[in-house]
Amino acid sequence: MSELTIISEPYPQPEWRETVVRGVDQHNVAATGLPDYYPVGFVIRGNRGEVLGGLLGDIWGGWLMVGSLWVDVSLRGRGYGGALMARAHRYALEKSCTHSHLRTGSYEARPFYEQLGYSVYAELKDHPVAPHVRYFLGRELTPDASHGPATDVPILMEPYVPSETAAAIRFGITSHAYAAMGLPEQAWMPHNFFLRDDGGEIVGGAIGDLWGAWFYLHYLWVDRSIRGHGHARKLLKSAEENAISSGRNAAFLSTFSFQARPLYEKLGYEVFGEEKDHPRGHSHFLMKKRLA
Repeated sequence: MSELTIISEPYPQPEWRETVVRGVDQHNVAATGLPDYYPVGFVIRGNRGEVLGGLLGDIWGGWLMVGSLWVDVSLRGRGYGGALMARAHRYALEKSCTHSHLRTGSYEARPFYEQLGYSVYAELKDHPVAPHVRYFLGRELTPDASHGPATDVPILMEPYVPSETAAAIRFGITSHAYAAMGLPEQAWMPHNFFLRDDGGEIVGGAIGDLWGAWFYLHYLWVDRSIRGHGHARKLLKSAEENAISSGRNAAFLSTFSFQARPLYEKLGYEVFGEEKDHPRGHSHFLMKKRLA
């Protein structure tokens, strides 16, 4: 076996991250037999093409994931948030989705989502810092979910959103969050660790981020050829130890029933939320841990 090294790299080459994400995606498809994936993108543009709002997400396994929703302050209160959600719901129904899910902070839009039929099924206290709360919401998709208010500025479907457009939407969300919390020093930052062999090949990785008091794990993957030797555990422990040294005191992640829940439980994580039948025939678990 080649010598393996764990490398901390907040800003990796795109190919490194793509290798880890592709490995996880391929495992998910093989485990479920559900290959259909669709990016979701709807954008509001002004007369000069500037981004004034948008919704970014994806569809897999019969579920719509609303990842980012933002409307510029100049358009707020005029129904654009509801119209963006309705367009996403309509598209999800066209792709035979049965459910939708999302996350929002206590300083964000929980009442708005509840008006759209979403309900809280889990929460994470003191996220990103006390006294705030991160809420996890979901709803069943029915035809009524696809009807939203009329708007003056057209909403354009852009399934393959350019990186600059996505960055503008996420910057708007981040700016709102920092202003709402009054904590500009609690900046979000990438937190990535890779397993590399002596030939330079990436054969594993833990991709996450740090925000406030929390470490969030997005992806954990180890190449099939070297599984069973504790590399996933070592990657996650490295990420946790570095999160602690950066002043973080808690971690959370999500995993499917066909993935690594037993491993995470052995490492001290506990389930605090579950989405049943996500994807169809399986469950999606939310897990958390207090870091020493």
